Amino acid sequence: MTAPDVAAVTAGGQAGPDPAPQDGVMKGVEATPEEQERLATGNNNGSLDCKLPPHIQKAKPRSAFYSTRVFMLVFLSGWVLQGMFLTYFVSVTTTVEKLFKVGSKTTGTLLAATEIGQICTALFLTYLAGRGHRPRWIACMMLVLAVGVIGCVVPHILYGTQLMDVHLDAHRAGAAPVCSTDGNSSVVTCDAAHAQNTATRSSITAVVIPWLFICLLVVGVGQTGIATLGIPYVDDNVGSRQSPLYMAITIGTRVIGPALGFLLGALCTRVYVDPLANPEYEYSDPRWVGAWWLGMVFIAGFIVLLSALMFCFPRQIKPTLLPPPPKFNTEKRDPFFKDFFATIKRQLTNDILMWRTASSVLHLMPISGVYSYLPKYLEQQFRLPTHDANLVSGLGGILVMGLGIITSGVVILRLVPTARQVAAWTAATAVIYSAGMVVLMFVSCPEESYRALTPGAANLSCSDACHCDGAPYSPVCGQDSFTYQSPCQAGCVSSKQLDNSTWMYYNCSCIEVTLQGEKAVKTIERFGLYDTPLDYPSTGFAVTGECGGGACKQIYAFIAIFAAVMFVHASGEVGAVLLIIRCTDKHDKAMAMGVIQFAIGVFGNVPCPIIFGAAVDAACRLRDRACGLLGGCASYDSDSLRHFYLGLSAGLMFLAFIMDLLVWSKAGRIDMNPADRAPDAAPPARSDTPL
Repeated sequence: MTAPDVAAVTAGGQAGPDPAPQDGVMKGVEATPEEQERLATGNNNGSLDCKLPPHIQKAKPRSAFYSTRVFMLVFLSGWVLQGMFLTYFVSVTTTVEKLFKVGSKTTGTLLAATEIGQICTALFLTYLAGRGHRPRWIACMMLVLAVGVIGCVVPHILYGTQLMDVHLDAHRAGAAPVCSTDGNSSVVTCDAAHAQNTATRSSITAVVIPWLFICLLVVGVGQTGIATLGIPYVDDNVGSRQSPLYMAITIGTRVIGPALGFLLGALCTRVYVDPLANPEYEYSDPRWVGAWWLGMVFIAGFIVLLSALMFCFPRQIKPTLLPPPPKFNTEKRDPFFKDFFATIKRQLTNDILMWRTASSVLHLMPISGVYSYLPKYLEQQFRLPTHDANLVSGLGGILVMGLGIITSGVVILRLVPTARQVAAWTAATAVIYSAGMVVLMFVSCPEESYRALTPGAANLSCSDACHCDGAPYSPVCGQDSFTYQSPCQAGCVSSKQLDNSTWMYYNCSCIEVTLQGEKAVKTIERFGLYDTPLDYPSTGFAVTGECGGGACKQIYAFIAIFAAVMFVHASGEVGAVLLIIRCTDKHDKAMAMGVIQFAIGVFGNVPCPIIFGAAVDAACRLRDRACGLLGGCASYDSDSLRHFYLGLSAGLMFLAFIMDLLVWSKAGRIDMNPADRAPDAAPPARSDTPL
């Protein structure tokens, strides 16, 4: 039988007599473009090994885009950029909080917006695109993603200069409020100029925060196509024996994106918010604001470039045993919706898929929550600057996760474990993660020594007459090695400017003059104040800034334990994805991924940043004030932060372990290597059929 006969059978339902070709033109019923493409690539569903005649093949030569490797290169680059943006935004949240004076719960709500966007599109997109031209759908979603990323830069373009003027005015060079027995200690910090700047910042924030929320919604819509369509497309174009390796490469490479996002955030936060301006102070200065918007420009530009390449890939690259996608009759529209709801029902009645979905949600929540606030946690617990915290987050955790994912893929490829063995290891990784988080709760640096740090302790008994209520948080380090909320709280009456950002406050009634704290004494020695007529150490003095808890090397122990825990947990990711795509019908792979994505968004990623943000805010013991308005958190309680932040992550992962046990109990019905089964062999009991 010739190729025209095959086309006739495909289009007309039966084969006729062999027609003789005339002038190189094929006779019989003409094949559709999709069928011609399948014949040209050799995808004839296991029938005779036939191809189109040479003159047809020359008319449509196979380009470089008919390659799984080329698709993997473009697809994984897009997935890396998607992951880069999410962690990049996480890395600049502390800058956003400082610039707009918002709390962690607000930034957590912004992070949840991306998941809300996924929820709105995951099921319908995966159903439609899963039966359509998936590379083109992915390309369109990349463009949507780029639009959302560029939208996040708009606030800087419109309000950047005005907002920086307000920020610098709030940190203008000048002495912090000192003790004044006439009740004017806090009045000087809230004059007409400060009140105007506070109102300006509030009005800008009221516009920018909703705008960022909308843009992140669009980002969520765009990233849905990349996440849910790419993996099934790869799985359909490689053999099931090679699928674990490709899944490992896919998931492991994607982890590089979040790591690069943290690295890009570390680089951009060391660049001033206006790269063309010279602020004349370093990134360690409180007035410093990093270029939080800069990385988004690079990410959006590369996404647009990759989307143009993605449009060039065909509907299907290599031959498979899958039948062609069902064609919808345009004259009858009811079957389309009927089939959609039937497909949804098949997923909901698949007990293994439902337990695996619950497990995926509970596995992702603690990981997502931890990484959403890991830079802030490192800054608070180990006193790291913002860029160093981002570097540790990217290199010490996420890159190690990528190594664990790739390693597990190679192991699965070599050992070919059963589904129960894969499910058992996934459960074991959850237990190990929970235990690791409990251990990390006991790893921290010595806490800052505050004389008194509560909202109602603005006045000490020794400074009760200074009227410090309402004074902003302006920490000073006394010569007694205690940190005070402000010079006013320390009872300091006089001040002296040492340089652009350092002030000394003396004649402080609350500071013990017989003590010689390291930071305070070294500061006056550096400026040669021991030789002045006024003997400052004998008057009770303090200098700008916190005293610090001393040298701390616990960060190295934290990184080692954290990296080991993340490596072990990541080693279960490939097996978890394979369980999902093997426990459902072949045509429902994209829909199964959509169900998982939908559930992760609704029950995991949407509440997760908000819940963890509320946990971080619950550890705040003092909030900054400006003209009577509360701002961001000025100081966290280290013990409470560790217990709330890491304890919540450990508890959620333990719930995931329980779900994994349920998956393990039913995993014997899953065939992990369907390609190894003989064509005439009966398939195992369908996992989506109730037993």
